[in-house]
Amino acid sequence: MRRSYCLCLFIILLLVISSGCVQPTTTPPVTTVVQTAVTPVPVVATTDTEKHLTFIVTKTEKAVNVTYTGGPDATDLLALKVRIDNQDSSVIEQTFPQPAVGTPFVFTYMGLANPTIVNIIGTFKGGYQQTVLMYYF
Repeated sequence: MRRSYCLCLFIILLLVISSGCVQPTTTPPVTTVVQTAVTPVPVVATTDTEKHLTFIVTKTEKAVNVTYTGGPDATDLLALKVRIDNQDSSVIEQTFPQPAVGTPFVFTYMGLANPTIVNIIGTFKGGYQQTVLMYYF
């Protein structure tokens, strides 16, 4: 019995040692580096700077009044786009070409006026557009 016990222990030991030695070795995957010619993209410097206009925005019970009062860049202004986002997710949007200084833009409501944001985008000479006023109620 002792002989069979030693033989079994020897076989188990032989299997453990051989299983560690017989496993295939793993080699890390080889990555090849492909070099491509990169053409640099030219950087175009814009000469447009930030434009400044002035407005007066008021709200009454039934209307929103936006009055264009000019500003240092009023001579370059071609159009104004006024967008009003309301509390009920509705949007009022209107474009005014060639607005004159002092011109009031009145947006009337059927019920109570419920604006949350007035966003005014100016279009200037050369096609440059910029948000010139973002007014929160």
